[in-house]
Amino acid sequence: MKSHLKVTALISTIIMFIFLTGCDAFAKETMDFYKSTNSIDLSGEKINSISINSNENDVITAFGEPNNVEEIENPKSKYLSYDGVEFGLIDDKVMQIFIKRENENSKKYKTAKEIKIGNTKEIVIKRYGQNYYERVEGGLETVGYFDKDNMINIEFGFHENQVAAIIIQKIGWREAH
Repeated sequence: MKSHLKVTALISTIIMFIFLTGCDAFAKETMDFYKSTNSIDLSGEKINSISINSNENDVITAFGEPNNVEEIENPKSKYLSYDGVEFGLIDDKVMQIFIKRENENSKKYKTAKEIKIGNTKEIVIKRYGQNYYERVEGGLETVGYFDKDNMINIEFGFHENQVAAIIIQKIGWREAH
């Protein structure tokens, strides 16, 4: 009987461990690092001519008609997708720019400090500096920076030490809507 209880307890412990590991209960969100990370200047961040707070018409003028438009109810937002880059808008203002590796065109988009898909983590840190935080997001090792004066955040997601995704976003835009 005692042996049966020990086996049951062991199986329960293993199942709980698998559940917790699979859910990544200890994962940290971007804003968990806000207070402990020093600010850098990200005011020059834009993709082509589009920056945080550009409007939808600016995006369409610079990139043409999007390949896909997705509207979300909560928070009420719109996403304009092009080959390799996506713009998230709220109230007609760009709140997020997302460059993803899935398209060959994504390599032509560069940040203000000339970082693009395929660059290494070392190059990112050399160009953006030591005031960064690290976390894991969607299975990607991520390095991020805050501009607290301009309320901008930039994150670089790495796969095998190469930039696989870049997100530039307005700090707090999700929480505010």
